Amino acid sequence: MDLLLPSDAEKIIESHIVLLDSETVAFDQAYGRTLREPVLADRDFPPYDRVMMDGIAMNMASWKGEAMQSLGVQRAGVDAMDLREGAFCFEVMTGAVLPFGADTVVPIEQVTESGGSFSLVESNSPTEGQFVHRQGSDQKAGDLLLAEGTLLGGKEIAVLATCGYAEVSVSQIPRIIILSTGDELVEVNETPSPFQIRKSNVYALETACKNLGIPVSIRLDHLPDDQATIACRLANVLNESDLVLFSGGISKGKYDFLQELLVDAGATKHFQWVKQRPGKPLWFGTTKTGTVIFALPGNPNSTLTCFYRYVSDVTRTMAGLGKRIPESGQLAESVKFNPPLSLFLPVRSRRSPEGSLHFDPVATQNSGDLAGLIASDGFIELPAEQNEFSVGFSAPFYPW
Repeated sequence: MDLLLPSDAEKIIESHIVLLDSETVAFDQAYGRTLREPVLADRDFPPYDRVMMDGIAMNMASWKGEAMQSLGVQRAGVDAMDLREGAFCFEVMTGAVLPFGADTVVPIEQVTESGGSFSLVESNSPTEGQFVHRQGSDQKAGDLLLAEGTLLGGKEIAVLATCGYAEVSVSQIPRIIILSTGDELVEVNETPSPFQIRKSNVYALETACKNLGIPVSIRLDHLPDDQATIACRLANVLNESDLVLFSGGISKGKYDFLQELLVDAGATKHFQWVKQRPGKPLWFGTTKTGTVIFALPGNPNSTLTCFYRYVSDVTRTMAGLGKRIPESGQLAESVKFNPPLSLFLPVRSRRSPEGSLHFDPVATQNSGDLAGLIASDGFIELPAEQNEFSVGFSAPFYPW
């Protein structure tokens, strides 16, 4: 049995992942989606010389230090008024267009008013052009504001609205089906018999998918340890999803026949068995229509670890985002691990006052010790080529 290194498994996975098709949605429904078209400024920003403070607008060259008679109020949302030469001004509101002939704004706190005329306080020496946001000083019409592949958050949605993009092209939402397997599993609200356990892996995977920072469509299901039932339902499962996650049923047990049935249903197996602990039996395949399939080991720690090591980046890639580069840090305690496998070690991360990342190993009993993970906030990957890792050893960190 040939085992792949995690890095080799990752390369095989990446070679079979394709970007989902695009779709057009209303701009206010695009939050969390990945942009599939460039967004250009439809006009200059700001589109006019914009007043930045409540106060008065004046012309510095025309002012000789005397009081200035107000010609009216230039409020926001109306066309620019004309400022005459001489000792004149306009009262102006923040966001208003600068009156024609004016070039400077003096804040209301720096002037006094008497009988419709405004004087500057003695301590104030205005600078020509102050508090004027010049047309096109931020962006010119036609400038690229959002590139294809941008994740759309609040500020990006605001740009879409500002530029008149009532509809926008985005990546489709990944359709994910998560399936538990095994007759030993019962529902959360049921009382298990001594030989049964409640389902947990599917809910851990569901939550992990929801925490990726992108919208996903998730359906949960369960397959019993019955070959005929699994074979009957696999075709629909594979045809109705972009990503299928199985938990359990892929090792060497008498009832672990999922991998064979997947191939019978039309899936192509790209690998099984990775040189890692936990998660050694990991199975990966695809269908001719592009559905991506991960059969994850059934032990809780193995399921979650394989998800964050491999599946999370697949989901992001399908949605149009790039893979995340894990941050590296240093072991705070020495570790020994004799099996010739890569070790995914649960840790608690912490930062030094200087900002460097350090990892404290978290002890777990085995890959079924889900409660043991509670004290950790992720895991690090220690390479199979070594069996002793001293304090200060640098390793990549994968947060839960």
